[in-house]
Amino acid sequence: MALPQLNSTPSYRITIPSIGKKTTFRPFLVKEQKALLIAYETQDKTDIVRAITRTIHACVEEPIEETLTTFDIDYLFTQIRAKSVGEAVDLTIKCEECGMANDVSIELDDIEMTQDIQNNIIALTDDVSLQMRYPSYEDFLANEKLLNTESMTESLMELITVCLDSVLTEEERFSIKDESREDVINFIDSMTSEQFEMVTEFVQNMPAISKGVDFTCAGCKHENNRTLRGMDDFF
Repeated sequence: MALPQLNSTPSYRITIPSIGKKTTFRPFLVKEQKALLIAYETQDKTDIVRAITRTIHACVEEPIEETLTTFDIDYLFTQIRAKSVGEAVDLTIKCEECGMANDVSIELDDIEMTQDIQNNIIALTDDVSLQMRYPSYEDFLANEKLLNTESMTESLMELITVCLDSVLTEEERFSIKDESREDVINFIDSMTSEQFEMVTEFVQNMPAISKGVDFTCAGCKHENNRTLRGMDDFF
């Protein structure tokens, strides 16, 4: 005889930021929470990303056919987490004046998306344009340098190569995935500083979850005003 069902889980509506599509999700259950806790205990970024993406696909009740961007995942996970184990999360944030660690509680329901979806076509010259795309966490899992590099410059360069979708001319479209890594790097290296700056701006201005946090330092009484941006700042 089958055991009785313990709970009827509620459903919530949410909009996927990158495509504007509405979908439905449920809170995560113990089996998903256990996988998340094990991943966070390892402190391995790859394990954590995999656990988060699996949780989202388990909790979203309508199949997602599109590839989710990193900021889609970040937003969906914070909202699922809020409905699963509480809308508040306790963080430790250092005072910008004295460096003392302060305990701060924030409401995940108040998290917003910064920046709008950008125009993904960048005109480099009169004849050559770039078609850009937003990265997914699958891209990060396939590129160890994106997850583990400590060099800001190297991380930016890797992210730019991932965000390049194709090179467009009046006659042809060159898909970056069909080109060798060496040729892609050489193409980037051939840009002028102004052209590279346009590409960099696209990458650095990607939408992200964000929240302003104000707190008074318990030690020096300095009034802090911080902006948390990206999932790493919230968990």
